[in-house]
Amino acid sequence: MKMNTITLSLKNIKCDGCVKSIKTAMEKHTNIKEVNVVKETGAVTIKGEDLINSNIIEELTALGYPENKKGLFAKMFS
Repeated sequence: MKMNTITLSLKNIKCDGCVKSIKTAMEKHTNIKEVNVVKETGAVTIKGEDLINSNIIEELTALGYPENKKGLFAKMFS
């Protein structure tokens, strides 16, 4: 098992309830060890074992928090 970290920039994180929804959904997975959400920026950092980016993004999008394509990732890799 490999520990890794995924950092995402998500849309629609507007309140503490949103933060709680994301944390609750992610913490249900036994391989996810830590979830940090910054409400002000939409930054979400997920630490765990054998994380699969696309699965996590898909689940968060289904919850109503799609990835913000013009956010952190675009800045980091452009």
